[in-house]
Amino acid sequence: MSRPGGILAITGANKRRRKLGEVVAERIIDEIVQRGWKEGEVLGTEADFMERFRISRATFREAVRQLEWHGAAGMRRGVYGGLVVKAPPRHAIVYAVKTYFELTKVDRALLDRTAEVLRNAPRLRPDTGDNEAIGLFLEALDHRTISDLAEERMVAGTTPKLSETIALQLVQDIENAGFEPGANLGNEAELQQRYGVSRAVLREALRPLELHEIVRVKTGARGGVIIRQCDPAYTVELTATYLAYSRIPLSHLWEAQSCLEIVAIEDFTRRADAASLAALRKAFARLEKASAGHYLAAACEFHQIIADLSGNRALALFVDVALRYGLTALPRPDEAFLPQLKDLHREMIDTVEAGDVAAAMALMRAMFDHSRRWIARLERDRERRAAEWSD
Repeated sequence: MSRPGGILAITGANKRRRKLGEVVAERIIDEIVQRGWKEGEVLGTEADFMERFRISRATFREAVRQLEWHGAAGMRRGVYGGLVVKAPPRHAIVYAVKTYFELTKVDRALLDRTAEVLRNAPRLRPDTGDNEAIGLFLEALDHRTISDLAEERMVAGTTPKLSETIALQLVQDIENAGFEPGANLGNEAELQQRYGVSRAVLREALRPLELHEIVRVKTGARGGVIIRQCDPAYTVELTATYLAYSRIPLSHLWEAQSCLEIVAIEDFTRRADAASLAALRKAFARLEKASAGHYLAAACEFHQIIADLSGNRALALFVDVALRYGLTALPRPDEAFLPQLKDLHREMIDTVEAGDVAAAMALMRAMFDHSRRWIARLERDRERRAAEWSD
């Protein structure tokens, strides 16, 4: 199932105007997912993509850099060359999440609390093995820093590109100096001299930092590399891409998402004020009108507001990942169940407004209990079809 804007559609796109290369990369990743993410598949040559998207060579190569940072694909030279599908590197996802946590200074107590919630997640199918989503989230929540991860890669014999090393150094320098949004790190020439690299290497190092909204490169007399407010959108995209590649069972998604959202509604209810309730009611107005084809997107907006305003950025990021992946992995819900689901959401607003934490948590559990039965049925149907296909 696809959705408007694709798996990588950026919810905060209005904050940063995306380059054409990003948009092209987004469309290519959508295609990779829809084709079943066949590692090693050649999608086409440089000329093919330039003609298909009517773009320049420079724009296509910018898209390729995006795909390489995602770990989704890369160019191969030679007779059988072209853009080749790859397996997204897990370490890049963990590094991106940890970078967000460190730069936004998420309190260690919140990270530990989120990890504990995930470790105690109820299992939909106790007979299955480890949960792939929870395993990835827990790895990103452990006590290692981004510097520790870089050292681990060196010890393992994986030498990062010079641009990756410079990007890491920039992130560490920003964090150590405690720069506030709006601070100017210096212009390109000053940074080239400071880090001893060429303009090409510096620009390649700055690009992923721009995508994470860590910095923005501003041209002109008063230009330079400007510190931004780190935004989780790109980190969410990377993680959702990895889960799409991993093809995690729907039950894994349910287990990770359900425990996080129950805690989110607990914290949201305790903190709710007039502004947060107004935002939730506005989202519910759209959900209430949604047909089956638009219900999941409307429900995601409602649930993301709860997570974002719960006071725990770690929890909110993982809920965002689960919601975004769910939009690509879950089928359209049955129209017959929508009235019941909409009633539960309406009741939830009323209980939050009344400050009834226990009732709000009970309603969230009821929602996920409903989806548990739906997901169990979907997985049984998929297993049956797979068995019939193998016969």
